[in-house]
Amino acid sequence: MNLGARFKRFRIKAGLKQTEAADKIGVKYYQLGNYETNRSEPSISVLKKMSEVYHVSIDQLVYNVNSMKKNSAPFTGDNENIDIDDLLKSLNEMVDKVNSLKKTN
Repeated sequence: MNLGARFKRFRIKAGLKQTEAADKIGVKYYQLGNYETNRSEPSISVLKKMSEVYHVSIDQLVYNVNSMKKNSAPFTGDNENIDIDDLLKSLNEMVDKVNSLKKTN
């Protein structure tokens, strides 16, 4: 996932429209659109404000630290990203299924 796509993803996760986010960050909506489409990159001060508004760290915004490479796991071999939130959700669902099976046995 590229930088602009991460910006957009975190804005949407924060439940903000582009104009709302731009107002809170202190930039024009079209400038935020430029960040989200990789036409330009935000300054450090804008990144800081984005992280505050989206409730994520700058590392999450820039480096996508909430995901890991599939090839870092022993059971996979390709280079796609796994979203940690999705992985945790899947693991919790499996644990729930195991617990429900234990109760019936």
